[in-house]
Amino acid sequence: MIRPWDMIERKMAYTCRIFEVHNNHVRSPRTGNVHQVQSIRTPDWIMVLPITADQNVVMVRQYRHGIEDVCLELPGGLVDPADASPLEGARRELIEETGYDVEALEQIGRCYPQPALLANECLFFLGLRAAPVRPQALDAGEDVEIVVVPLTAIPAMIADGRIAHGMVLLAFAYYALGPGKGQAPWG
Repeated sequence: MIRPWDMIERKMAYTCRIFEVHNNHVRSPRTGNVHQVQSIRTPDWIMVLPITADQNVVMVRQYRHGIEDVCLELPGGLVDPADASPLEGARRELIEETGYDVEALEQIGRCYPQPALLANECLFFLGLRAAPVRPQALDAGEDVEIVVVPLTAIPAMIADGRIAHGMVLLAFAYYALGPGKGQAPWG
């Protein structure tokens, strides 16, 4: 049976605004050997799948430095320490990035985005009856274009690679599992 490894020492190697890199010394329960491993600690992430009353998905297009290209995504970001809950953070991110709010917001899934290195969760929310309520309120480091896509177009956009962000794909997978568990509600 696989058992957790013992943490002998955790030492922060690097810190910045959104994450910390740790060098950890851990002991293998199988061999007893000590290994040096790295982990990245960051706040939990949130992502919102907002659907309008007329069955459109409110998406965003923005430049991503990791891939050095523009990506079509769902609104989201980090859970802020000032957020009372991840749900509140999801609503905040949605309004800031898109200017849209929703009448109903519920968590539809959660995952560990990359547990080999990352020590955070991503929580997915479904927002219903999304509608514009104010202009975007972007951070200085954000450049976000709002893109409204018919819900019925999403499967083809996934199939042809126009939607390729892993967490966005997972949000749509959770949506497809929906209340009917496996009955894709694409409009």
